[in-house]
Amino acid sequence: MVLAGLVLSSISVRGAYAQAAPAQARDPHDREDDEAATGAAKPLVAPAEPAARLAWLRDRVTQAIAAQPVLGKSPIAVSAIDLATGAELVARDADRAMSLASTAKLLTSTAALALLGPGFRWRTTVYGAEPDAKGVVAGDLYLKGRGDPTLGVAELRELAAEVAARGVRTADHLVIDASYFDEVVEPPHFEDQKTETAGFRAPVAGLGVARSSATIVVVADPGGASTLRIDPDPGDYFKVVHKAITSVTHGRTRLTVNMKLEVDHVEIDVAGQIRWAEGSWEIRKRVDDPARFAGEVFRRALTERGVRIKERTTVIGVVPPLTKALAAHESVPLSEVVRQMNKLSDNYLAESVMKTLGAQTKTRPGPATWDDGRAAVHGYLATLGLPEAGYRADNGSGLFDATAVSARQVTTVLRAAHRDYRIGPDLIASLPVGGVDGTLAKRWHGRPAAGRVRAKTGTLDKVTALAGYVAIDSQHPVGFAILVNDIPPGGRASARSAADEILDALVAYLGAR
Repeated sequence: MVLAGLVLSSISVRGAYAQAAPAQARDPHDREDDEAATGAAKPLVAPAEPAARLAWLRDRVTQAIAAQPVLGKSPIAVSAIDLATGAELVARDADRAMSLASTAKLLTSTAALALLGPGFRWRTTVYGAEPDAKGVVAGDLYLKGRGDPTLGVAELRELAAEVAARGVRTADHLVIDASYFDEVVEPPHFEDQKTETAGFRAPVAGLGVARSSATIVVVADPGGASTLRIDPDPGDYFKVVHKAITSVTHGRTRLTVNMKLEVDHVEIDVAGQIRWAEGSWEIRKRVDDPARFAGEVFRRALTERGVRIKERTTVIGVVPPLTKALAAHESVPLSEVVRQMNKLSDNYLAESVMKTLGAQTKTRPGPATWDDGRAAVHGYLATLGLPEAGYRADNGSGLFDATAVSARQVTTVLRAAHRDYRIGPDLIASLPVGGVDGTLAKRWHGRPAAGRVRAKTGTLDKVTALAGYVAIDSQHPVGFAILVNDIPPGGRASARSAADEILDALVAYLGAR
């Protein structure tokens, strides 16, 4: 595909989270290359003669892996394919089922771009009767979500402003309609680590705000006191039941935050100390009832605009037929969401996209389920020649023990996307650029691969994965997948070094044409 190739070649001019056995997941917003940024390497020179060049490449891949003895017992799978000809350049254990970790987002992204289209948008709508002359709505206001994973406080405030501009001043109840998705808000395998309360493990509902998480911010004061704020602020739905924080001049910041869901509110307990010279400290926590949380944030936005809801209790329900739409917000297009999702390896976006796929493709009535989302992804991959029985991809993000996919299956998807003009340009644009941005911002500085790789990373305690595209011009871009599982303690840098050497060899191979 010419355009995709041109995008890749333009890079050269300028120059998370699953495993075979359950593992402790890390926050995907921790940049995966921060642990060991790779230094400069001497450029490789491949033979000019085609047969010798291919043999040289395969030998270099073998050497790159052999040079890391700590990985001697770790399964390592490599697949590299010439996207212009379909020729397989490298195949090392390429059919072995491997954990992809966050590299699984490539499957979700490709299926979404193919089935929904890059211009797909999510809509969030406020419904209710027209207000009378005094601004009174006869009945309730309804906030209906359709799974928008990018919905934030600013968007809810805009909706509240539109409602107020329609003349609404009073309504009986605020009703939250999250029925676009079913009530199972935990994506598949998220229960593998039930005690994890970090924002990267946020639940997914038909209506959510701020990625269904809240940021607790503690600001130090040199006088010994401290202040605490919550973003977004859901009013008295969050209650700080215990705050024992001191600002200190010596020692390290040590703070703990616990959140407990009660029947009608969330209790927050914050304790510890903050070194005042640090200024502030924050942590992002998942919210266990995302629809209710979004409703309370919207209620606060309505209040700010002079719209009063008579009853304090927010109700979960469904918009009655023929109820009039008073205000609506459309999200950014899917192409932009996929870009955010892959550049920063955002689990919440990935799971929201997968469940949206289920909602948009299912043929049965009723809310979308996780099974609907999986069926949509599997159905698309089947059109590429990947039968569902030949791999396992249980969720949209790759978090926890969710995937068992071969390197060759990954490059099959990459080639199919590259060949499809409706998908390829947006998928390629969504991937982190080596040495430039996203989870690859610090990778390959001073190395031949810098600026020439667009790829999705994947990381768990015992897994590191990398898959995407590498090219030096538009003629012969290469799709690749490098998957390492069961990494021993202290072996992550070795796995990364092996991948770096393989990609430098691919760049040299391409440059010798």
